[in-house]
Amino acid sequence: MSNPGNAPAQSNTFGVVSLVLGIVGVVGGIFIALIGIIAGIIGLVLGILARKRGGSRGTVLAGIILSAVAIVIGIVGYILTAVILTQS
Repeated sequence: MSNPGNAPAQSNTFGVVSLVLGIVGVVGGIFIALIGIIAGIIGLVLGILARKRGGSRGTVLAGIILSAVAIVIGIVGYILTAVILTQS
């Protein structure tokens, strides 16, 4: 509950969502590459927006890093799938 004279607590929603999407992207990207790429891109964009808004540095940075890793995992998944399918 906020008092009228106090400023409301700063929310870090974008940073938390970026972190969650980064985790989902890394875990999901191992099994389905498309999930890693989509969750990673959205998480990366939200992490950058959260960083510009001045959110919690640790959460935002972790979200950005995990989202970038999710994108890389998704791309590697697509490459491995293409290599396996062309060897048939």
